[in-house]
Amino acid sequence: MRPIISFIVVLTLTVFCIEAAAADLPRRDGAHDESHPGIDIEYDSLDVGDGIRLRTILTKPAGAERPPVLLFVQWLSCSTVEIRPDRDNGWLQMMRGIVRDSGWAVMRTEKRGVGDSEGGPCPALDYETELADHRAAMAALAERTDVDTSRIVVFGASMGSRMASQVAADVPGIVGVLGWGGGSKTWFERMQAFDRNAMELGNTDVAEIATRMREHQAFYTQYLLQGIDPPAIIEADPAMATIWSDIIGTSTDAHYGRAFAFHQQAQEQDWTAAWGRIAVPVLVVMGEYDWFENQAGHETVARIVNRQRPGLARFEVIPKTDHHFTVFPDARAAFRDDGGQPDARPFLELALAWLRNL
Repeated sequence: MRPIISFIVVLTLTVFCIEAAAADLPRRDGAHDESHPGIDIEYDSLDVGDGIRLRTILTKPAGAERPPVLLFVQWLSCSTVEIRPDRDNGWLQMMRGIVRDSGWAVMRTEKRGVGDSEGGPCPALDYETELADHRAAMAALAERTDVDTSRIVVFGASMGSRMASQVAADVPGIVGVLGWGGGSKTWFERMQAFDRNAMELGNTDVAEIATRMREHQAFYTQYLLQGIDPPAIIEADPAMATIWSDIIGTSTDAHYGRAFAFHQQAQEQDWTAAWGRIAVPVLVVMGEYDWFENQAGHETVARIVNRQRPGLARFEVIPKTDHHFTVFPDARAAFRDDGGQPDARPFLELALAWLRNL
């Protein structure tokens, strides 16, 4: 099926689901509605099938007639995309700035089992399900009449930056893709870079790094490339238990708080090909002290896009900033999360200027 036909089919099915969905998805206990000066806020729902409704939040400048619209594709974790009025951190600073100062409408969708959204639990979701939900949100957005659907930007953050390339590829109305903290290399490659960053920035004896990296690679080969769940790997070779516990963010039933299937399906994705289909301006940005990701992975995004269409993509680095829009005195302090100050302003200045030029 051709990409444009495939998108129309998804759009038609999604619109049908939305029309059938109840508009009264209840708020969770203890929730506080967002409030932004000069911004209208719409809480609604998106029916993604099987009777599951996801919370959608659309903000737009008060009184604006059909403003351009940005679709936000979020991170790996199961944290909410709501902008809590009683909390502050680098992520919330960034999101407030995009909502309040961009002049664009902004659409966010909670993952299954997060916030008001039904379904889940979120930690059990796999990659393909989550990606399908973001694509459904895109299809729903493209059908709206109160925003300018000929001017859509997809903004992906962290894991969402990778997904953004897949959500935006081949979709009519896309005028730009903005990425923060995510590259285009395979998940297998990304995991190795992450582990090496942690070893080099931590207290690992340099004489041990190569050996530990080879052990991690051996585990990832079975886990990600062969699709074997970690408990089965360990059952077959109990010595692998020590390696699994040495990998950051692992437990008996999850990795970074997400199902093993999520990571195995992530490894199957072809983000390189997806970025290669992007035919609109791209801005990919990372923090200088972002040890979660590798600079080469971000540079690759710009190279891929510019290889197909020279000059469309830019890669920028925000000095002294980590993955979470927090400023640190040096890379080791960022790794230890020691002495940082949230400051999303440098990113916002760059991103908002780029949006104004689209």
